[in-house]
Amino acid sequence: MGTGPTASETKRNVLRVLLVEGSQSVKLVVDPEKLDTLSGFPDRVITGYDDGIPLDLNPAWPLELDLDDPISLGVSLSFGGQVCRCRVAWAAITTVAVGLGGVRWEHEDHDPSPPAAPPPQTASGTHLRVVK
Repeated sequence: MGTGPTASETKRNVLRVLLVEGSQSVKLVVDPEKLDTLSGFPDRVITGYDDGIPLDLNPAWPLELDLDDPISLGVSLSFGGQVCRCRVAWAAITTVAVGLGGVRWEHEDHDPSPPAAPPPQTASGTHLRVVK
């Protein structure tokens, strides 16, 4: 019996379906502590959001998406009118949302210290929680 897709694979698939196939705008929350120095984010953005960097991805904008990298999402983002080519580690994406709700990843598959009380599991073993 297979273990199912990893959290990173699930995030890639969800973004592919929403952004590419569905032409749907998506909101992401990125943990700034999980971004590396080569992420492409301006320092002011990384240090300005302790609770997570909110990103709005609209397929009508020239995002230049790279969803094929198994390690990170490649995307062109604009911060204060300055376009930056960014790489976001899949593990740094904590929330994927559409409209007013979304899915929050409690921890990554490789996280050595999951929460004390185990969250509900989907059939694939990925830990998800719906947020509003």
